[in-house]
Amino acid sequence: MFLTHCKVEKNLSPLTIRAYRGDLTCFIQQTGADRELDNFSDSWITHAVQCWINDSELQATTVKRRTACVKAFVRWLFRRRLISLNPLERVHVEIKVPKRLPRNLMTNEIRKLVVVKPEKLNCASNDTALLSSRTEWDKLTARLAVEVLCLTGVRIGELVKIRLADIDHGLRQVRIHGKGNRERHVSFPDMVTSKRLQAYRATAVARFGTDVVDTLFLNGLGRAANEQYIRRIIRRFAEEAALTRRVTPHMLRHTAATQLLEAGLDIRLVQRLLGHASITTTQIYTHVADHVLRSEIARANIRRRLEMHR
Repeated sequence: MFLTHCKVEKNLSPLTIRAYRGDLTCFIQQTGADRELDNFSDSWITHAVQCWINDSELQATTVKRRTACVKAFVRWLFRRRLISLNPLERVHVEIKVPKRLPRNLMTNEIRKLVVVKPEKLNCASNDTALLSSRTEWDKLTARLAVEVLCLTGVRIGELVKIRLADIDHGLRQVRIHGKGNRERHVSFPDMVTSKRLQAYRATAVARFGTDVVDTLFLNGLGRAANEQYIRRIIRRFAEEAALTRRVTPHMLRHTAATQLLEAGLDIRLVQRLLGHASITTTQIYTHVADHVLRSEIARANIRRRLEMHR
């Protein structure tokens, strides 16, 4: 019932629901499945959390999520009067998550990815090489996926949900169905990407037929592209572009945020673009921007310029 509450009333994503189901299973394993709710105690929570903290194979982020899940579960039990006392009043656990800078691509790495224009890959629709070769189709799809990810900062799960009806080519705007069924709009900076996506669709119709599914990105069989497919073709595309690092869609999301902040865009606008519920989540990217600022200051070497003119 708690998971139904999370799905229906809180509108949590399927991925979060799946994670919560696993978290509750782990909690039950730690506390004992045969215990009665009437005996629910704060010691159950502290014992489980301490076991997770001491587990060297668990990351701090996982422990923090599990703890948050258990707390939400307990609050739900108390509100439903399934437990008479709220044990959270006597629980104080603090999970320290090490701060990690998001992994983003440098400008020269992005240039390697986008040096080949989709027009070079997306030849005329009667190009038999493109229409028959799944490899060429994967390259074209990867190139356009990279462009959309870098320009909009959408999540990979949001990218594969985009349908043709979500795109307004006149306004250069895309409706995104984000976490918790929250909707937002992202924009392309110009008409170039819009025209490329329209050409991609025309090629898809020529390759797969007019009754092809209406999702934006398609796999080599003409079906809706899923996350696994997009991850794979982007990784392969980056390897062929001679990038030494393994490139992921989430890395491109980080790249979009970092590039916008370095260009001077207000952090509140970046927050809206990325679909972050809290500004705190977005603020991690300011550390990346600060890192670039320090590097640029060191490269400018103002001390040398000042001292050489004494």
